[in-house]
Amino acid sequence: MTTLVFVLVWVVLGLGLLFIALSGGPGGAGERLMSTSRAGRRAAIVLFVISVVLLGAIVPAAVVRAVSNKDDIPEANVSDLTESEMHGRELFGQRCSNCHTLQAANAIAQVGPNLDQIRPNKALVLDAIENGRSRGNGQMSAGLYTDGDAEDVANFVAKAVGSNEQAGGGEGESGGEGGSEGEGESAGG
Repeated sequence: MTTLVFVLVWVVLGLGLLFIALSGGPGGAGERLMSTSRAGRRAAIVLFVISVVLLGAIVPAAVVRAVSNKDDIPEANVSDLTESEMHGRELFGQRCSNCHTLQAANAIAQVGPNLDQIRPNKALVLDAIENGRSRGNGQMSAGLYTDGDAEDVANFVAKAVGSNEQAGGGEGESGGEGGSEGEGESAGG
């Protein structure tokens, strides 16, 4: 709907410019409007006022409403975030984005592992949040988030990197340094 309104506004503006051009420029358009009847001038004024209201109020309001209800992160190819995942994204931004890189959270940091590259699963993220990580490059405290907050962060990270509960951790699930360190720090880094 917003796209249709946007296109229609530009079509109306284009037709207005065409009218001015075919009338011999702004002066010719003014003459043509003045030579028309009183009703014609009133109609032109009403159309102008409607255009101003449409461009100045309705279109911006529609765009703001569409953007505020957005639960997608197109640049990271993540869509349909649940309420839990949106809350997890917010929490990730508060603590974890200081150390980790995660495109879906607009996080670019160098202390902890790049979560977009290691793609940890939910279980690994939860483990890292609960137990912390320390592998020499940095240190992630245990218990940065607890209970529902930890679940929300883990849900968000798993969805953002495209891994599910069973897959995506590979090396990390078996205790390997890269996977478990990366995910753990993703959740709480």
